[in-house]
Amino acid sequence: MTRSIGPSEALVLERLELERPELVTMAGMEALLAETGARTEPRVFAARLRDKGWLLPTGQRGVWEFAPAAVAGPYSAHDPLMPLKAFLARSPGSACALTFQAAAWAHGLADRVPSRPEVAASDAATRRRLPDALDASVFSPALLTESKRGVPTLQTESIFAHLSASPSAVRSWASAAEWLPGLSAALRQDRLVKELEPRPGAVRARAGYLLQGLRPDLAEAVQRLSLPGGKTWFGPRGKLKRHDNRWQVADTLLPFDPRRLAAAP
Repeated sequence: MTRSIGPSEALVLERLELERPELVTMAGMEALLAETGARTEPRVFAARLRDKGWLLPTGQRGVWEFAPAAVAGPYSAHDPLMPLKAFLARSPGSACALTFQAAAWAHGLADRVPSRPEVAASDAATRRRLPDALDASVFSPALLTESKRGVPTLQTESIFAHLSASPSAVRSWASAAEWLPGLSAALRQDRLVKELEPRPGAVRARAGYLLQGLRPDLAEAVQRLSLPGGKTWFGPRGKLKRHDNRWQVADTLLPFDPRRLAAAP
């Protein structure tokens, strides 16, 4: 599909082709116009590029995906993380990061990313602002996030703490069973303890319950932390799938017995 280029747009598109940004923001457009000496109002100029297929909508006002000439038309790269990237471009500094399977995929521990990537928001207000294309839940990590695949991502120990804190937020534990061994193998004791120490005892009990087959060494370290005196539910209260006496965990959720999981080679 041919996309036209007007004389006033040529210099700006030349710069965009040279720099190849994934996203173009209104602030970036203003800077480009100032650098190239164009006098068109930025919103008008952005609208022209959008109408001609050089800028594609992202669902975030004032943020567009750049479609370079190499894609031969106004076609998106279909990056599954584009909704999060666009949100962060519009709201930089928002405290959120990939979690669960999306984060495991970003770390190279899962072989696919979910159709709705999971995101941990540090608070409910941030969660409400995230696009519907993302599967958001509230979790604030004790460890700093990492940049993976161009977006903030929970560290492996934070992913595991989130699994233990909000097991019902996991869309598919059957899928999680595929990458949980690799995630557990990547855990470091000092960082896991740092994530679990400030959390309620129920979170630590769930973590130990999940770890006992995969990482007995880490399960022992978790057991040395303070644990709750009573029963801990793994999932909503209801019919039990199994009960673990060691951790006093009543499991109504997992489609597998974590005690039978083998460590990753």
